[in-house]
Amino acid sequence: MRERKKYFNKLLNTRNYNNIVEALLPSDRIRKISGVSVVYLAVNSENRIVTKFSFIGTIFFLFWYILYFYCTYKAHSEDQTILRTIYNTKLKRYGDDFERIASIIYVTYSMWKVPFRMSGNQVFIQRIVDIDSAIENMGEAVDYNKNAETALVISIAQLGDFLVRMFCIWLSLENLSVIVPTEKLYQVVYTDALSFVITSHYCFSLIVLRGRYKYINKVLSEIKTRSAWEYKVFVRNKVAPDLEKVQRLQDRIVCEKIKACARIYSMLYKATEAINRMYGTALVLTMLLYLVFIILYMFYFMEATASGLLYDIKKYVDFLICVFWQMSHALSIIYANVYFSESITREVCKF
Repeated sequence: MRERKKYFNKLLNTRNYNNIVEALLPSDRIRKISGVSVVYLAVNSENRIVTKFSFIGTIFFLFWYILYFYCTYKAHSEDQTILRTIYNTKLKRYGDDFERIASIIYVTYSMWKVPFRMSGNQVFIQRIVDIDSAIENMGEAVDYNKNAETALVISIAQLGDFLVRMFCIWLSLENLSVIVPTEKLYQVVYTDALSFVITSHYCFSLIVLRGRYKYINKVLSEIKTRSAWEYKVFVRNKVAPDLEKVQRLQDRIVCEKIKACARIYSMLYKATEAINRMYGTALVLTMLLYLVFIILYMFYFMEATASGLLYDIKKYVDFLICVFWQMSHALSIIYANVYFSESITREVCKF
């Protein structure tokens, strides 16, 4: 168990990070290889966030997107399909055409949004750096290793979701001894991968913001109970004979802490506004797209079941794998967005 922990810490490059930008470095290479980070963030000597251009990120960005549009064109020209390989629905190619058009619109929007705007979210990260500085001035230590671990796990999960989903669909078609439409498979899975990237960026921002709310709520909780503050002040002033002066000193410290918390809460509100501006339109498009996909694939499922496909067990199981992979992905995207939005709301409402 200790060896596993040492290995994971080595993978994380665990050390004392100075800010949130340094905490993102362990996952930076994965994001560049995935093509979702053309620009990245750095901190200058004045503790200000600046954006820098990534040559490696640009190369992989061009590679993955050129490959996507090539596969989309070939899938359209050859009328490639996944579901109709198993069961020819009444929608015939119109369902695939709708998916293709929706996918192209979504991917085209994501081409600009993900690698340039979300990866270079300078305003939000600058807010977090300023908030962390204010929290540390209050005597609280910010644990950046948690942020580094979360970012790395999310980056690995993005690649894992892409590869596992592609493998499962490929295996289902291979099980029926049919030709696997590789270009169509890549087009579908890549669109879903981008939606996962957008959702994970949004959820990570909420996790970071929720962590800062927890630090402030911890300080406010100590002030509310008073016992922790009384002990700290007593230890610092245990040689002072005048207890009234100690009490006044304690009250002044508590007032300063409350004022500092109020200032940080206003900074957290501005950070929340930055998240809303960055992800609002992207979340609307993502959730709308997958709500439509849920309806479409529910129609496929009900039509295939009603037509008697379930009597062909082998073909029906493979059909269900393809349908429920898409539906489960769509539901997971919607659930993650709602869950993390609700979790930060609960944290804010504690005080």
